[in-house]
Amino acid sequence: MKKFLSIIFYILCTQSVIAQEIIPQINGDSIIYNLTIDHQMVNFTGKDVMAMTINQGIPGPVLRFQEGKHAVIHVKNEMDVETSIHWHGLLLPNYMDGVPYLTTPPILPGGSITYHFPLLHSGTFWYHSHTGLQEQKGIYGSIIVEPKEKTFHYDHDLVLVVSDWTNDTPHHVLKNLKRHNEWYAYQIGNAPSLFRSIRKGTLNAQFKLWSMKMPGMHISDIPYDAFLMNGAEEMVYDEYEPGDVVRVRVINAGASSYFWLHQGGGHLEVISSDGNDIQPAHAPKVLIGNGETYDFLVTVQEGKSLEFRATAQDVTGFASAFIGNGDRIYAEDIPLPDYDVLGTEMARMHAGEHGHDMNMKAEETGIMTEYEHSSMMAPTDDHNQMDHSMHTVQQEEKSNAHAMHNMDLESKNDEVTDHSMHTTEDMTSPMTMWDVGYSNALIKAPESTVIHSGDSVRSLVFNLTGNMWRYIWSINGKTLSESDKIRINKGEVVRITLNNTTMMHHPMHLHGHFFRVLNGNGEFSPLKHTVDVPPMSRVTIEFAANEEKDWFFHCHILYHMKSGMTRVISYNGSERDQRLAPFALSNIYKPDRTWYTWGTATGSSSFGELSLTSTNTRNMVEFLGEYGWNEKYELKANYQRFTGEYFRWMAGINVESKSHSVTDEPEVSARIGVKYLLWYILDTEFNIDHELTPEIGLKLHLPLMQRLMVNGHFEFHTEKGIYEMIDEEKVLETEQTLTTGLEYLLNKNFSVLAEFDTRFGFGGGLSWRF
Repeated sequence: MKKFLSIIFYILCTQSVIAQEIIPQINGDSIIYNLTIDHQMVNFTGKDVMAMTINQGIPGPVLRFQEGKHAVIHVKNEMDVETSIHWHGLLLPNYMDGVPYLTTPPILPGGSITYHFPLLHSGTFWYHSHTGLQEQKGIYGSIIVEPKEKTFHYDHDLVLVVSDWTNDTPHHVLKNLKRHNEWYAYQIGNAPSLFRSIRKGTLNAQFKLWSMKMPGMHISDIPYDAFLMNGAEEMVYDEYEPGDVVRVRVINAGASSYFWLHQGGGHLEVISSDGNDIQPAHAPKVLIGNGETYDFLVTVQEGKSLEFRATAQDVTGFASAFIGNGDRIYAEDIPLPDYDVLGTEMARMHAGEHGHDMNMKAEETGIMTEYEHSSMMAPTDDHNQMDHSMHTVQQEEKSNAHAMHNMDLESKNDEVTDHSMHTTEDMTSPMTMWDVGYSNALIKAPESTVIHSGDSVRSLVFNLTGNMWRYIWSINGKTLSESDKIRINKGEVVRITLNNTTMMHHPMHLHGHFFRVLNGNGEFSPLKHTVDVPPMSRVTIEFAANEEKDWFFHCHILYHMKSGMTRVISYNGSERDQRLAPFALSNIYKPDRTWYTWGTATGSSSFGELSLTSTNTRNMVEFLGEYGWNEKYELKANYQRFTGEYFRWMAGINVESKSHSVTDEPEVSARIGVKYLLWYILDTEFNIDHELTPEIGLKLHLPLMQRLMVNGHFEFHTEKGIYEMIDEEKVLETEQTLTTGLEYLLNKNFSVLAEFDTRFGFGGGLSWRF
């Protein structure tokens, strides 16, 4: 009987069969799935790679539920490392959220966890690992919660999970990002080039970027080997009949890629975002950020197969689904981005030519402010009445998802003024200086999302900050491990201004809540759980604090999150679940404290060199050994502590030969000093040794072309210490060391170079990065 009910449920819910579907068990109101996570060899690009799969597939199976029922999901970990599953976008009990050590225990090797929670609302959602970088290796899948009653007419339901795939290990990818491997930028096509800037007349803009310590214009960081849609670069769905309407549910499960969604034969019809219905709209293309979902209606045409395409935002590749049977109607190609033009615009933004303040005062503790009228507020499309509360579902009222849209809502007509922000701009109006297409500005809720929840709001300002030089991502200049929990009170409205000071998109995701995106649509501001914050732009969100305990808030670009762009939103008065007692909370701070180690070995006709670097967010250890075939050599070992983005203290030991014989006694000195990255990516150093001998160092790395770099390293120091020169009444004697040359990238790991060194002379050779 249970098997029969399962089959009936499956037929009623899906209306069409796709490869990732599995049949659940039904037990009363419970819909039961069994998931197994394991290592498995996969081949997406012609190369066998070890991946992580769910039920032997990438993506994992579609989990289909019904609103008002109860989800029961048994997850078994067959790997030799721990894992986790987060149910992205679902409102559920805190303990079921799936963030290891914060809300839920990790799933240990060989262990299992049963997740169970009520299905409070319908929509398109997804699930993925929240452990390390496992999401990049394949642990993700889709969730569909069917509504009690359809709000749109469609005949079939098609889930498209888009993602990015690399044959490399994610840890190695992040290591290369942190060492600023130019090969990645070359593969993507966004590597800066001095000669190209001269040819295209954008040299001034490039110098502006370098003067602001920005290496170049980036849309993405990682050159992916493939982009996938339901686990393949191309899928065909030809089982539909002409005239059929297909609801296409798109989930961006990419680790770091935004995608342009577009189709052949006309505009997209958008009906839902992040599981919530929106007022239907048409758009030529939609930009979907990591963690977002969008639903579309597609009508099957007679004798045609429409291409539904997801193009990576950097236009380095795409994946497609063909819907229908007949001649293929292809989506139009999106032109390659012009990074020189984008760099020029970015330089203007940083220079403040748009008149916006991108240096807002950070505020994480929260200012409670009364609703009051402010003459500074700009008019909105809601007759000058800004919303001050958020569409919400109280925890005790979460038995019906559509109650979210039908509650008796009240609103205030006045705006909040938080004078700590030191700005005359309307902080609730979107500030977008980047063409992102449809995403934020045009999404409009079908019903009012305004509620009245208390007489005040807690105003927070999160500056989204980053350092491309060392690939550190943060909020208000601090990573997760360096910050305190963001304390809020149950019952208040929390308004967060997300001020993106970087040149990268950041899809910001709040666990366990829907928030209103104050996008200029007044009382119809849309509800989302993940919002795109474009480069050099500002977005304000607000939500009613109706939960308890701790919830993650983070950038959903995996490598940004693991590098520190994360916070914990914590309800005052809540205690940690006792079931988490064996699992130390401190484990959530480990990712951005992780050490990454790399090195370079160089062999040339005049000298050999070995350098090793090991670093995390605030600490760096370096070793450099140089040996000339003229028997001169130098060894350096130092420790550096970053106290700012570019400033660090250093202490180390130098061992240097002063003759042409390795048998002679070398000169050993202990040194302390400071280092700082100046404009134009010029790294500077000042140190002094135990005899008070001062030294100044300058290091420059400049791209002449995408593969061709000019390198320079200059050191200046006195021959003797200050005390010794005073005692011996000698004139100042100095010594200079200069190394300069050209380096040409052959591939990710090897370069050829030609250099001149005042100690070793001219030489040419090969450099190996490892």
